[in-house]
Amino acid sequence: MQEDKMKRSSTKKVTKTLLAFKAARLSLGLNRRQAAERCDCSIRALEQLENGRCNYTEDRIRRLIRKMGMEWDEFHKIENSPEKALAQINAYNLERTLSRKPRRNLYKIVTKEVRAIRILRKRRGVSQYKASELCGFKDCTFGLIEAGRTDLSDGRIDKILGSLGYKRQDFDKIVRADLIADEVINEITSLLELLDDSTLHSTLTMIKALAKK
Repeated sequence: MQEDKMKRSSTKKVTKTLLAFKAARLSLGLNRRQAAERCDCSIRALEQLENGRCNYTEDRIRRLIRKMGMEWDEFHKIENSPEKALAQINAYNLERTLSRKPRRNLYKIVTKEVRAIRILRKRRGVSQYKASELCGFKDCTFGLIEAGRTDLSDGRIDKILGSLGYKRQDFDKIVRADLIADEVINEITSLLELLDDSTLHSTLTMIKALAKK
């Protein structure tokens, strides 16, 4: 179901919350088109929101943030200092632009290594911002890593694993697996949310039968 249209405001007012919303989107490595697809709204509606040209509620912002793939506590931390978050993102992009290396931030490559890092971070129950803090990175770094918009060298992988309390074999086990169980479980959970009560009951019976094999 598409997100409700946002009521157009008669005045333009870019609040701290809206600045934080833009910073959150950029830290996730999403352009407006990609964010709009996740939020089930139009690019125009998202543009109006970020430019302060429509009214919004906290509940609406919560829904959009969740749909984009960020936890509310992560967003709240950005909201405390959105200008700082935007400055860090802009500085990162400028650094990559001036580098002689290929501009990785212009495209998105979510490798199996990146997916493994995301899974291990979630198993620890820490947000992207908290993970960046534990690793001694800039606040937006983990978001860019998981979005596939920055390099993930062996040295950086070792740094992340050590900071999150993992060993290299924990990482290698996920990367070498033909099937990543965490991702399959998440996909199944998302599909289950679409089923009615009767179908859920039948599905539960089937899963129980499979688990006994």
